[in-house]
Amino acid sequence: MRLVITGGGTGGHLFPGIAIAQELASLCPLELLWIGTGRPVEKRVLKGMPWEYEVLNVRPLKGRNVFELVSAVLSLPVPIVRAVKLIRDFRPHMVLGVGGYVSGPVVFAARLLGIPTAIHEQNFLPGLANKMASRFADRIYTSFEGSGRYFHGKNVECLGNPVRRQILDDSVDLSSKSDPFRQFHILVLGGSQGASGLNTIVSSALKILHQSGLKFQAIHQTGASEKEEISLRYAASGMNVKVEPFIERIGIAYSWADLIICRAGATTLAEITAIGKPAICIPYPHAADGHQDLNAKTLCDAGAALCFQERDLGAVTLASHIEELMTEPERLKEMARRSRDLGRPHAARDIAVSILKLCSIDSGVVPKLGKMEGEEIKGHV
Repeated sequence: MRLVITGGGTGGHLFPGIAIAQELASLCPLELLWIGTGRPVEKRVLKGMPWEYEVLNVRPLKGRNVFELVSAVLSLPVPIVRAVKLIRDFRPHMVLGVGGYVSGPVVFAARLLGIPTAIHEQNFLPGLANKMASRFADRIYTSFEGSGRYFHGKNVECLGNPVRRQILDDSVDLSSKSDPFRQFHILVLGGSQGASGLNTIVSSALKILHQSGLKFQAIHQTGASEKEEISLRYAASGMNVKVEPFIERIGIAYSWADLIICRAGATTLAEITAIGKPAICIPYPHAADGHQDLNAKTLCDAGAALCFQERDLGAVTLASHIEELMTEPERLKEMARRSRDLGRPHAARDIAVSILKLCSIDSGVVPKLGKMEGEEIKGHV
C-alpha cells in the first residue's frame, strides 16, 4: 500500500498517525509519505522513521486577526498546488489527515485528484482543520463516542485514538505483584512542551504531602524549559523526585504509576485508558475551544478520573485529593477498572484494517498500483 499521512505540529497529531502507520506496515507492505509542518517536535519524532517526509508551508487560520486571516486564506492556493504535485509524484492509494492546519490543503488536493481520503479526529470537539477537511473526506475516524454529531451527514466510525505499539508493549500489569511495603507512585505529566501552571501547582501539592509525613515516590515530566526550576523546587523541600524533561519510554512509567496527574490532551488520555490507570486531570486552560475540558469530562463522567479547572485549584486542595486517593486503594482500583473500560488499545489496528478495506486492499496482499489517468489514481489488488 502507498499512503500519504498529513498533519502534525504537536505530539497529539503525530503519535496517532505513527501508530496507524505502524499497524498498516504490520498488515501489508507499506510505502508512506508524511506531509507535515516542519516544526521541531515533528522532525524529532519522525527522524529515523522509514518514511518519506515533506514540509508544506501553510499559515494557521485560527486565532488570527482579520488582516492575518485574509492573508492566510489568499495564500492557500500555493500550498494546495504543491500538495497536488507531491501527491501526483507519490501516487498513493489514500490520503489520511490526522489534524493540524497543514492537513486541510493536502486532503483537499487529494480530493481534486479523485484519491480516497480520510481524517482522524483525536479530541471530542473537532479542531478547525479537521472540520474543514471533513468536507472532502470519504471517511472520518473519531476517538470519542458523540463526536460524530460535529460531522453532519458524514461516514463516521468511532474506533478510538490510536496508541503506539511500543507503549502497549512496555506496559506491564503489576496488579498481581503488589508489595505492601512499596511506597505510593505518582506520575506527573506536565506535557512534552511543558505546562507551567500544572508544574507549579503539582510541585507545591507534593511538597505539602511530603511535609505532612506521607511516603510516596514521584516522577515529574516538566518539559525542557522548566526542568531546572522544578528540580530546584523539589530539592529545596528535601524531596527526591525524579524530574525529566521528556519521558521516552512512557509505557514503562505508566506501569510504574499508581496515580497519574496530567493535562487532558487526547493522546495522553488514550494512553492512560488503554493501559487502565486512574488519573487527576487538569485541562490546559488555553486549549482551542476548550477541547481539553470535554476530553477530561469523558473520563470524569465515567468515574475514571478526577477533573479540576486550573483556575479553581490550589495546592492545598490538590494535595487533599491526592491524599484521599492514596489512602483509599479500593477506590483507586475501581477508577482503574473504569479507565480500562474506556480504553481502546486496538484502535490503531482497527483503523488500519478499515483503511485497507476502504482502499480495497486485503492485508497481506501486495497491491498493484494502477496508472495515473487524468485526475484519478486507481489502485487494485
